[in-house]
Amino acid sequence: MATLNSSRDSILLESGTNEVEFIEFYLGSVSYGINVSKVQRVLARSSVSVTGVAQAPYGAVGMIHIQEQPIMLMDLKMSLGIPFDPESIDLERQLILVTTFNKQTTAFLIDGISKIHRTSWENFEPLNENVTSEGAGGYSTGTVTFDENIIVILDLERLMLALFPSSHGNLGVLESVECRPEREAVRILYAEDSKMVRGITEDILHSSGYVQVDAFENGEDAYNFLQKRIREKDFDGLGPYDLVLTDIEMPKMDGLTLCRRVKTEACSANPPKVIVYSSLINKEMALKCVSVGADAQLAKPDVRQIVDLIDSLCLEAVRNS
Repeated sequence: MATLNSSRDSILLESGTNEVEFIEFYLGSVSYGINVSKVQRVLARSSVSVTGVAQAPYGAVGMIHIQEQPIMLMDLKMSLGIPFDPESIDLERQLILVTTFNKQTTAFLIDGISKIHRTSWENFEPLNENVTSEGAGGYSTGTVTFDENIIVILDLERLMLALFPSSHGNLGVLESVECRPEREAVRILYAEDSKMVRGITEDILHSSGYVQVDAFENGEDAYNFLQKRIREKDFDGLGPYDLVLTDIEMPKMDGLTLCRRVKTEACSANPPKVIVYSSLINKEMALKCVSVGADAQLAKPDVRQIVDLIDSLCLEAVRNS
């Protein structure tokens, strides 16, 4: 078994440099990539036994066991809807990419691995439908190009939410959210590149009474809007926002960089609270969040806990203002 060393990623991200490392792999002739922080290890398919699962979900090959932990093995081409000929698959050459995100460990069958790239989020381009026309377009956050090779960056969180809505998304919570009028005074800046997650989170915030939410699809747009409000003094003098809620993985500017810049540049005199809300949150990533000044971290998909966390950080401050 090969375990990826994430120490490089720790150095890379802990200071909020807007850089990222991602692993490039391929399905057929197309290159794909995911954040190295999500990859636990890479295995040869021939090195593990696969146990069939009754009434397996679409795309599931079966269960594998790593250190006695049962892990669902998904055929990534099938899950993404990418056409392929089963008879052309060389089982001896296939690899298994073991990932951990959203507090879940899942394994994916891939055709091979190319290399690990280090780059800036500024180099990521919006989704190119021509590149992803084979079927992965609905589960891509965009592309990045190296030496004229276009790499499609996959949104595995969205894919798993679509395949396993009950285990990867606590979405049926609107009815249980109590609306409290004192939340209406809290001003929130929200950055999240996933349209689905952004919509779900905004619905919960609004239903709970947090109605002053300015939402953006990446950290750069959110930061530029924050600066615009500061320049135009479009607030009451206490600071333009009480809270910044941000994902980590976003094109143009990631959430760690957004947090660092909000705390040390734009609002250094009276910075808002910052919550990092990401599928990457674990013990190591929590330390990175603290290093850039975040006040709290929350792992997706615990959307209901967002309201409680914002309450704990903001309501008392708003009442005293």
